[in-house]
Amino acid sequence: MSRGELWRVGHRSDPLAYTPYELCSWNHRFDDRERRFRTVYCAEHRETSLREVLADLRPNLAAREAFADAFGVEALADLPAAPVTARWREEHLLVSARIVLDGDLADLTKPEVRAELEDRHAALLLDHGLEHLDLHEITARRRVVTQSIAADLFDRGIAALRFPSRLDGLPALALFEGRAELGQVGEPIELTDPAPEPLRVVSREWDLALEPSGDAEGEWIHSGRPGR
Repeated sequence: MSRGELWRVGHRSDPLAYTPYELCSWNHRFDDRERRFRTVYCAEHRETSLREVLADLRPNLAAREAFADAFGVEALADLPAAPVTARWREEHLLVSARIVLDGDLADLTKPEVRAELEDRHAALLLDHGLEHLDLHEITARRRVVTQSIAADLFDRGIAALRFPSRLDGLPALALFEGRAELGQVGEPIELTDPAPEPLRVVSREWDLALEPSGDAEGEWIHSGRPGR
């Protein structure tokens, strides 16, 4: 089974590959807690794939509150933007891909699929204070629930999961090692200068600064405007 165009941001050495074992943290949403299979993630939209990897650069609320307490609310306008570094931009690519599945895809965005899983994993959900397996539970940081469900689906022959990104609600996919693989479509998109529009969009949304990178004559870009 194959599907349409998908997007992934990955290391330029092999952007569509599963994470090497020595670098696996095993703490992503649908990773296997028993480390029997690796997962690789992609998205149906370019911006979603970038949001997923750049989300941790956003200034958190606690840091913003501390800055405002120290320097005043008006000073928040001068809070330095977190940089998307030149090294990161040079080491990563935005790649278009298609997946080939040796097994079925479980679409967790469908209510009937979640209802079946809710019945099957009722004890697990109740143990963690959950009344239903709604989209919130799928996107929340309750790894023991999502990883347990992923392991069960893997044991039942599932090759990949479709779920909503916690960052924008748009579809993302988790592929299971040995059951699914990504194949590149077309040329990868460089993230160096001139910055591609999807990277500019995400950096504007989250007030991130793009550090100049690549061979071109770059400039600091902050919220889409020339910076320092």
